[in-house]
Amino acid sequence: MIQKEILRLKKELALNELNLIKVFLKKRDGISYLQNHSQLIDKTLSRLWQDLELRNSATLIACGGYGRQELFPYSDIDLLILIPKSLHKSLSQKIEQFISLVWDLGLRVGHSVRNINQTKIEIKRDITVQTNLLESRYLNGDKVLYKNLKKIINETLIPAKFYQGKIKEQDHRHQKYNQSAYQLEPNIKESPGGLRDLQMIQWVGKSCIKRFTPTKLNQKKYLDKKNYQKLIKTDIFFKNLRILLHVTAKQSEDRLLFDYQNELALLLKYKKTTHKKRSELFMKDVYEAINFTTFINEVLLKKLNPIESDKITKITDSHFLIIKNNYLEINSKFQNKNINIKPYIFDVFMTFQKYKQLNSLGPNLLLLLGSAANRINHTFRKDKNQQAKFLSILKSNEKVNRSLRIMNKCNLIGSYIPAFGKIVSQMQHDLFHIYTVDEHILNVIQNLRRFAKDELKHEFPDCHDLFKNYTHKHILYLAALFHDIAKGRGGDHSELGAKDVHEFSKLNHLPSHDEALIKWLVKSHLVMSHTAQKLDLSDPRVIEEFARKVVNKENLTSLYLLTVADIRATSPHVWNQWKATLLKNLFKYTLNYLEQGNLSHEDSIAKRKEKAALILNTYNIRDDHYKDLWENFGENYFYKYTEEEIAWQTRLLFTHTAPKKPIIRVRHRSNGEGIEVLIYQKNTMHIFNKTCHFFDEIGYSIAAAKIFTTQHNYALNLFDLLDANPKSVSYEGLFKFIEKELVGRLETSKETKPTKLSERSRQATHFAFDTKISIAQVDESPIYQLDIITDDRNGLLSLISDQLSKENISINQAKINTLGSRAEDTFLVAYKNNLKMNQNKIDNLVEKLKAIIA
Repeated sequence: MIQKEILRLKKELALNELNLIKVFLKKRDGISYLQNHSQLIDKTLSRLWQDLELRNSATLIACGGYGRQELFPYSDIDLLILIPKSLHKSLSQKIEQFISLVWDLGLRVGHSVRNINQTKIEIKRDITVQTNLLESRYLNGDKVLYKNLKKIINETLIPAKFYQGKIKEQDHRHQKYNQSAYQLEPNIKESPGGLRDLQMIQWVGKSCIKRFTPTKLNQKKYLDKKNYQKLIKTDIFFKNLRILLHVTAKQSEDRLLFDYQNELALLLKYKKTTHKKRSELFMKDVYEAINFTTFINEVLLKKLNPIESDKITKITDSHFLIIKNNYLEINSKFQNKNINIKPYIFDVFMTFQKYKQLNSLGPNLLLLLGSAANRINHTFRKDKNQQAKFLSILKSNEKVNRSLRIMNKCNLIGSYIPAFGKIVSQMQHDLFHIYTVDEHILNVIQNLRRFAKDELKHEFPDCHDLFKNYTHKHILYLAALFHDIAKGRGGDHSELGAKDVHEFSKLNHLPSHDEALIKWLVKSHLVMSHTAQKLDLSDPRVIEEFARKVVNKENLTSLYLLTVADIRATSPHVWNQWKATLLKNLFKYTLNYLEQGNLSHEDSIAKRKEKAALILNTYNIRDDHYKDLWENFGENYFYKYTEEEIAWQTRLLFTHTAPKKPIIRVRHRSNGEGIEVLIYQKNTMHIFNKTCHFFDEIGYSIAAAKIFTTQHNYALNLFDLLDANPKSVSYEGLFKFIEKELVGRLETSKETKPTKLSERSRQATHFAFDTKISIAQVDESPIYQLDIITDDRNGLLSLISDQLSKENISINQAKINTLGSRAEDTFLVAYKNNLKMNQNKIDNLVEKLKAIIA
């Protein structure tokens, strides 16, 4: 074909593709679009095939998604060119020319050229090739060759082996996507519950049922009418959505990125409500479709399993349940008798927990439970017998997490606790939760269950021991179920969640002690993380205030376990050893305070000095060696640092009470994560600012900073650093570099380079995350607490310190808290010469900080 003709054909093809998209956008009929798009490509490829006079010298075959006539915009076109036994030069040249012309037309083609024997070998070797060919479709060329191929496909297809291979492939794919499709940017093709899981049903169906089509699932043997219709509806929903996504992205993009969620919600005509954006309502429908796909995929793959087991074990205390294939299943005698399973819903899970060999529920039982969810009503909820059974599931020592996950898959938790039903499939845009609310809650319960497992003791030895000795574990599970249950309603979700606990407790006749503790945990579930990550745990006054809130050891232990499980469940990127140490220290200090009968501040400081002195004594450093140093530091110093920090600093400085040059010392943090940098020098402006810039430059983020000015006007600052880009480094060389380079930076009079913030994350950009800044005076002192909540970006801390320096404001303490892509930073600051700031000054400062962060 001449170049002019190719250009004309390319233009014609592009115009036809554009018209197909226009028709789709008008009618929203995805099935028609996919078929018409496939047929358009069929005609184009057949025309090229014929123009090159390939005719019957080989066979042109459509494979994969194109083979089943589901060709999405911008998607690859999978082709097999089947050749006779050998490929002669003339045929090889023509095939190369054919593929070259296809690419010239702007089509994305994935092709292979094989003969029958090569294809047979590939089918046996690679289940992906076998699956692609299972959906093959004749396009042009030698029909005899194609018939031979179909014969080979049928001969090599062993249903049991194919089934096992596809299940293994699906498990591997689900693992790749962290076993969760309920993340904020799901891949609607590959994630669990996406299109691939629906295609799995078709592939397995084709492998074991002759002339399989989805309509064959519309019979009692597989699905009832309601679930079949929902399956078809969900399939259409995902196909329409994927077409729209590709058109919106102008490429083959299967991730529902934040960039596209608003646009798609607008295209699909979602309307925002008082408390929810249109994108959130759209994504709720996406997650509900994912949830149903996950459910129906499990049901049908179990039903289509060609490996039938004859071994059936009867359950002695149940007339309708049996054990089959290590599943708890409904007895076949009752399958066609429209059994009313509603009174026995919770019995199923009690039995599931009782038999250790059971790893899941059978498909018929899952369908029964799924259909029973809608029949749970107020009468069922106030039935004391059902209430006792539900609590029994939570009180079990076995499979609590698995039971709740299956119950949620069948929509049973949301039916039994209506408030929970409202947060199923609800997304969260706070920049650190990456899961839907219900998925996050179940992750919290899973983390609590991990504390119980001996083989996982190494993760959190202290939590493991505390949880083992915790007598009423169901209280923690209920607190986890309710802690975020009021998200998305507007108002304080902790307060609203506590009200839901009261309603549940009243209806379920919970003991007053249990209700009080669960309510308190839900109301206070953020208090421990806030205290640990925002306040100075060295200060006994902070510990005293926190101890007043927790009141007793039971509350403290309960809150500690819930807090660790909660933070770990937000995202794999939020939890780190730094946060673990902070929470552990707060627990330890508060427990010590409670057990010692509420020590006074003075007594706490006296004990701290004694402990520091004991440590120093092991280094043969006596109190007369450091008496002058401690006097120059002043009494407030001992409120700022722990006994271990005091001992370390004293060892370094007792011979350098008033040095002329800055002293910088670096060491590893005791918890093994990050490093500590001590700065001691004559107090001047801009120490904090220069230090921030330096650490930014070398790629270390500041996790916390203690800024202290001694009585003889020396700055004694301690920075806790985390490596932003963990890598193998020579720490000895790094420590020497910091100690030498930072001295030079602090001594120079040169101004620091202006800070430029890195780009906002896509999530913060597309969901307009609001920066919140507040400044409040601490009691009647000249100290002010500055709180900044914004999206985290490189250079943020340097930028803030730059602005504060310009305003003659010094930083006395900094707690830098990074939660995923969200920064929650707290500073204790003072205006020049400890002057008070009036409201105009405060308002002006807030506006300036907002302006530089925006």
